[in-house]
Amino acid sequence: MTDAWELVDAERTDFADLCDELTPQQWDTTSLCEAWRVRDVVAHVTQGATMTSGSLFVGLLRYGFRVNTMIERGAIAGGRSAPATLAAELRATIGMRHLPPGGTPPRALSGEMIHQQDIRRALEMPRSIPDARLRVALDELKDSGIKLLPGKGRVARLHLRASDMDWETGDAGAPQVTGTGEALLMAMAGRQAARSDLADPGVEMLRARG
Repeated sequence: MTDAWELVDAERTDFADLCDELTPQQWDTTSLCEAWRVRDVVAHVTQGATMTSGSLFVGLLRYGFRVNTMIERGAIAGGRSAPATLAAELRATIGMRHLPPGGTPPRALSGEMIHQQDIRRALEMPRSIPDARLRVALDELKDSGIKLLPGKGRVARLHLRASDMDWETGDAGAPQVTGTGEALLMAMAGRQAARSDLADPGVEMLRARG
């Protein structure tokens, strides 16, 4: 079985390779995270991969323990760096083993995969994600109840089934949602743009959950 950290490194490598391809205009394009441009998303991912307990505490103090404000403003501040710097800093995270308090490698993989897709979908640059990597992210998100990735609440009382890989979750008798593994992941992460790629009766219930 592949170590979860190896999957994280593979995702970071793909993400860094994507950054090396981007044009100046693409770096300034708004991502699916509407408050952030592509450059801000890349900065955020690097910040998450390098965060220590000490740097987290300093950031929380600075923003009055408002976690979402700290994350949003930190990404925008980091995104002011030159694209070449942002790309190099992201590539430097390959092999790092930092996790914020409460973090796990599967959670890191999920977050970084979602953010890479936030960029790729905004730029219309799709990719094929290896099943082994995507399955770990899907399994992590379906059980996640944390505020930043509340996938568990979004899929409650639904049956999700991937159309392009062997993966499903939920009660077989529940309203079904069918789509690619990537679309299901992004929908669980609250990206409304992905829900147009899904089918079956449970889609409207999923869409109503934000």
